[in-house]
Amino acid sequence: MKAILKQTSWLFFAQVLTRGIGFFYIIYLARTLGVSDFGLLTAALAYFSILSGVADFGFNRFLIREVAKDSSKASELLWNVVVLRLTLTSILFAIFSIILYLLDPDKMRVSLVLLASIAILPQAIAFSFDAIFVAVRKLQFSATSLFVSSLFTTLVGLYLVGNGFGPLGAVNALIIGQVVYAAILIIFLYKNERLVLSAIHLAEVKKIIIGSLPYGLLSILGLLYFRIDAILLSYLKGSFETGIYGAAYRFLEAVIFIPSAFSMALLPVLTKLHDSSAKDIKKLFFKSFKIMLGLGLIVFLGYVLILPEIIKVVLPNYLSATAAIKILSLSIPFMFIHIPAVSVLLSTDRFLKPVILLSFVTLGFNIITNLIFIPRFGFMAAAWVTTLSEILSFVVFYLLVKRKVLDAG
Repeated sequence: MKAILKQTSWLFFAQVLTRGIGFFYIIYLARTLGVSDFGLLTAALAYFSILSGVADFGFNRFLIREVAKDSSKASELLWNVVVLRLTLTSILFAIFSIILYLLDPDKMRVSLVLLASIAILPQAIAFSFDAIFVAVRKLQFSATSLFVSSLFTTLVGLYLVGNGFGPLGAVNALIIGQVVYAAILIIFLYKNERLVLSAIHLAEVKKIIIGSLPYGLLSILGLLYFRIDAILLSYLKGSFETGIYGAAYRFLEAVIFIPSAFSMALLPVLTKLHDSSAKDIKKLFFKSFKIMLGLGLIVFLGYVLILPEIIKVVLPNYLSATAAIKILSLSIPFMFIHIPAVSVLLSTDRFLKPVILLSFVTLGFNIITNLIFIPRFGFMAAAWVTTLSEILSFVVFYLLVKRKVLDAG
């Protein structure tokens, strides 16, 4: 646990700095763009996240798992994954561009979404390189790259939006930030003598696709789960309500980095333990659960008590977002304690089928309830559905890990 916390601390402090910068950047964008333009940006970023998940296709989790088992495979796996991701991303972008252009009547939204989607290309390279550092538990390089790229994105965004480029400026800043992210990781790989070119083998490509497929499906389901509400709001209620909800939800995203960083450090350790000690897995799970519960409650209190007051002072045009913030805050403890169970289940192939099935269940609940209640209650319905979905997700995955791991043997 001490080693996990040490590695987590790198990402944690980088994310604290990154999210701190991002917090003020969100406030700046919301104030400068106005509610409707901020709503357009929120929809574009939601699409960007979903397409990013589709383009990832589970390659990162597969790469982390395989390199954690045998680091000698790193170079060969890395370059095969990079080529696969770039190929898939290019095909996906071409198909999506045609579909969106033909079906979406809002051409400004189409332009923003497609421009944001371009950022997936450098991100695909960056994420693949970053997976190597995660697998060998060198998260200080991941943390540094993340912080510097976030700083670039923010500075460029401040300049472009401040000079009248509006949401287009913010999206261009995203692209530049992802290019910087990839460039920094290339430098780190080179300096750590891990930037070793390897031939592309069709047999290895096939193996990667088969091994990544379950993780890719889970990644897509997860991103739909987290982003579908903003997209549905954009089409069902318009850019104004999407902007209000986007402000509330973007602040929620500012604290999700804590369980994400913990999960990233936890996954390689659990992968090795599955081959050696079931007892140690249970022990690590309960320790992780207690840590996440404590942190989740602390963040919940700060979020619900402090953030609405900040909104009142610095974002008076978004006062109605405070009601959504209070509802969304209820989901925070469940987001945190959800991580240990999911990490245990995803660190081995044995539980992928039930995890995928349950992910379909939680996503189905999310989509159906949003479609039922958003037309009538707008962004407030989206907030309640997010919270209820998080509670449901925690319950079903905890019951699965209890039956398959904690009570087994």
